[in-house]
Amino acid sequence: MRDVMAQVGATELRTDEHNSYEGIVPEGSHRLCLTHWRKSKGKRAWDFLRQAQEEQRPLEVKSMEELLALLRKKPRSPTVPDELSRLVRSYIYARKGLPWKINQLLQHIERTWEKVSDDPFDATNNTTEQIIGLTYKIRTKTMRGFKAKAKVLTHPYLSFYLRGQGGLCDLGKVV
Repeated sequence: MRDVMAQVGATELRTDEHNSYEGIVPEGSHRLCLTHWRKSKGKRAWDFLRQAQEEQRPLEVKSMEELLALLRKKPRSPTVPDELSRLVRSYIYARKGLPWKINQLLQHIERTWEKVSDDPFDATNNTTEQIIGLTYKIRTKTMRGFKAKAKVLTHPYLSFYLRGQGGLCDLGKVV
């Protein structure tokens, strides 16, 4: 991955939270995709909110509503907001049931908050996602299956040529 990054002039690796990316580049050069991060944390917070509503737990409902508001807030604070730290402290001793699940989520969010990309133009890895595959099928088959550097580079080059330039695709350059 470092070789590919050097070849294309990339200074930052922006990915989802899958642990296969850990240790590829130095800590400060690896950032998390804002879209993936918000989506996964928001989904869990929504699940816990619904569960708290069903169980009639008003404190947990209020906490999850606050968390969802923090996740949606724009612009996003580059450092952990005080509101999140307060929420973490309020669940720090929870050890079972819904409060424990909320505790785990809040601590994970606090731990990863500053690792999320804060690029003002594109904090996501959308460009990477688009290059990885033209269709869902191609993407799922190739996104984690590359074993050799030549194969890592082949698919993005193919995608580039298939998209064409000026609306024209020159398949002669691909074959």
